[in-house]
Amino acid sequence: MEEKRLKVEGHNTLYRTSNGTIVNADRDSYEAYIKKRCASKQKNETLKSLSEELENAKSEIEELKSLIKQIIHK
Repeated sequence: MEEKRLKVEGHNTLYRTSNGTIVNADRDSYEAYIKKRCASKQKNETLKSLSEELENAKSEIEELKSLIKQIIHK
C-alpha cells in the first residue's frame, strides 16, 4: 500500500509522509548530491595517497642524506 504524502508548504519537491518524515522528490538534486559526494570522496583519497607518497619521499631523502654523510666521514 502506498503511503500518503502531503506537500510541504513553500517547497515544490518536499513531501511529508504519514509518520512525519520529510522526503525530497527532486531526483536531479539527489543525483547532483551523490555525484558531488563521490567527487569529494575521490579527491580525499587522492589527497591521502599524495600525502603518503610525500612522506615516503621525505623518508627516502633522509636515508640518502644519512648515507652521504657516512660516505663523507669515512
